[in-house]
Amino acid sequence: MTKAQKLKERNRLLNIVVIVIDTIVFVRILFNFAMTINGNWDDLSSTTLMVLVSMAMVSLFLALLNNAKYKGHPSYVLASVLVLAMAAFFFMYVLFSVSYVRLTSGV
Repeated sequence: MTKAQKLKERNRLLNIVVIVIDTIVFVRILFNFAMTINGNWDDLSSTTLMVLVSMAMVSLFLALLNNAKYKGHPSYVLASVLVLAMAAFFFMYVLFSVSYVRLTSGV
């Protein structure tokens, strides 16, 4: 395998890893959001939400590494940024909503 082929293979593998991580985070956020709409706030775990944000940050780091080192496509970076923003906003939404409910209910 030539050096160019090795670089293409690493680029492809990093793209696959980024896509898998972004898909897992996106699906899990949608699932948790559906739970909040149905009123299942007690089933949400703050640890899970923090792990989702951390996974999105890892995905963004890998996409940036792939884009800088292996000449990856910028669309993977954009997708990772969007998934990270969605995870962070959902985490803040849950934290503020839960704390607001607890403040107003006196618990």
